[in-house]
Amino acid sequence: MERKKNIFTRFLPFYGWMSVIIMFAVNNIAFQATRLVNKGWHHYDFSTPLDDRIPLVTWFVIIYVILAYAQWIYGFYLAARERKPICYEVYGAEITAKVICLICFLVIPTTMVRHDLTATDFLSRWVQSVYDIDAADNLFPSIHCLESYVLTRGAFKMERCPAWYKWGSIPVTILVFLSTLFMRQHVIADVISAVAAVEIGFLVMGLWKRYRKNNTRSAFYSN
Repeated sequence: MERKKNIFTRFLPFYGWMSVIIMFAVNNIAFQATRLVNKGWHHYDFSTPLDDRIPLVTWFVIIYVILAYAQWIYGFYLAARERKPICYEVYGAEITAKVICLICFLVIPTTMVRHDLTATDFLSRWVQSVYDIDAADNLFPSIHCLESYVLTRGAFKMERCPAWYKWGSIPVTILVFLSTLFMRQHVIADVISAVAAVEIGFLVMGLWKRYRKNNTRSAFYSN
């Protein structure tokens, strides 16, 4: 007999909800809780001469705030409603990458020098509000880039992902990468390390899937 679904499981399966909850918990520990620990520590600046030449382009705040969050909300919803193995692979890669961020934030805490905003137009004030909310720390790897990249990689693993999101996610992720640089929120090393963290996350999940598959096969033959 099919179990009656409540309002929550009609929207997402139970394992999807649990994946979302665990992801948020790990994110808060990695990004916010580490700030309480490394607040008084020496912070490194990974800026290069190339980073110093990147100008502040205020209209990128639209991509940084609106487009990025739209990509994340819908992308993580798509991943959470997938079959359990795919859902676990995408969320597992994201959580693994976030644990890497946590380690980096504690081992090599980073900072950077931001532009002084003197203009009073709407976009400049919006950028300043982002600066006020998000301090210039816990930059390496960039969580902004991490989230967009993991969803782009994950979209090509999902079976129920719309084609428009799958292919549209590529240029959106590139724009998010650029927005972190032209918003003067991150440096190039932060973007590269975010991609590396996600790739390690998917590598770990791939190894785990292979281990589970071989373990199941061994149990089958032993019986």
